[in-house]
Amino acid sequence: MISLRNQNKFLHFKNFLVKNEFLLISLIIFLSLITKLIFSKFFEQPSFYDVQTYLNTVNLFFSRGQISDQIMPLYPIIVYLVEYSIGIKLFNILISCITIFIIYEIVKIINKDIFFKFLVVIVTSFYPFNIFYSTTGFSEVTYVCLITLMLLFFYKNRIFIATIIGTVAILIKPIHLYPLFILIFYFDFFYFKKKLRQSFLNFIISILIFISMMSPWWIYNYKQYDKFIMFNLVGPHTLFIGNNPLNKTGGGIIVDENDIKKFPMRFHKIQKDFSYDLMNGYPGFYFDEKTDRVEFVEGKKAAIDRYNSYIKYSKEYIFNNPGRFVELSYKKFIRFWRLWPHSQEFNKSTYIIVSLISFGPILLLFALYSFNFAIKFEKKTFPLMLMIYYFNFVHIILISSIRYRYPIENFLIILGVYFLVCQLNKLFKV
Repeated sequence: MISLRNQNKFLHFKNFLVKNEFLLISLIIFLSLITKLIFSKFFEQPSFYDVQTYLNTVNLFFSRGQISDQIMPLYPIIVYLVEYSIGIKLFNILISCITIFIIYEIVKIINKDIFFKFLVVIVTSFYPFNIFYSTTGFSEVTYVCLITLMLLFFYKNRIFIATIIGTVAILIKPIHLYPLFILIFYFDFFYFKKKLRQSFLNFIISILIFISMMSPWWIYNYKQYDKFIMFNLVGPHTLFIGNNPLNKTGGGIIVDENDIKKFPMRFHKIQKDFSYDLMNGYPGFYFDEKTDRVEFVEGKKAAIDRYNSYIKYSKEYIFNNPGRFVELSYKKFIRFWRLWPHSQEFNKSTYIIVSLISFGPILLLFALYSFNFAIKFEKKTFPLMLMIYYFNFVHIILISSIRYRYPIENFLIILGVYFLVCQLNKLFKV
């Protein structure tokens, strides 16, 4: 128990926060914006190829009517539109700040405790990984905003709007396809307790919305490859990279002598998590005697052949080597939850310390909340738990990196802070 005097101070502070909630939240988000702008100005990012890749994708479409078979179409279009106006970095900074406000709206629904709301907003506003990613051209920032907005509309019982936003997000990254349809039924039938008939009807309507929005992309893919491709051709490729005898890290790392010479700050040793030589004899590949290695057969048909070959090879490898599959899955799991970055340029004491003192407590609090959740199911937090564990599951099957963890880190913060505030309220009986 806290003393009466301290209790009065506590209540005064709490009342101050309640009365000025929106103003203070807005101020915190504004300070987050300033912090990110300063960071963008004075912190020199490593050389990432992503932005140029997205621009090249759109230019290729304008010149040849083709989109890279490795990239979903929406984010390259966004980059193309904003890069020549405000720039993709400023765009991502603004989007990241909008995301904080969306998170604030979600936590108000999960629990109305004023300290919970403020602590989540403060942590997400100044969380180092949020600041870092907001100043890159990576697609994760926009993707995180969309899946967070999707969840908000689910919580607000706007199932069809949530479906639209979730489908838009799929056109950037399709990883949340199955959670999207699980959440449609979960919110309708379990969360808002609508009748089964109404829930089923809404589910069918949501599927029709999804189909109508995805149809232009499906038609484009069918015209390109004479085959129905729901997303792009990258999934089986990633499955192959993450499940082959050469993979040692659980990621998809290829570093050769040329990389070491060009980027000595980034790379210091040769690493090879996969080789196309493994695909010798599979459709879509051929052995080039001049280069003494397996090369791609050119053409759209060959692209589909490779798509099928990756699936066949990966299935054969996994079923023929179950022990190795489990070993790689463990490595990917550890890699996904690693407390500091893998990249050489970030594997320094400063970055390690910053990562440990920021993500470390969040991971610990989330782990404690997970134990509580396993004992006592909470319907308000289930959607966040679903997203977190589904993303983890996908990446222990494919390839793993802390970058792939980033889309769920704000959800980790929400649940970790939720656990902390609940325990403190019990401790001090407030």
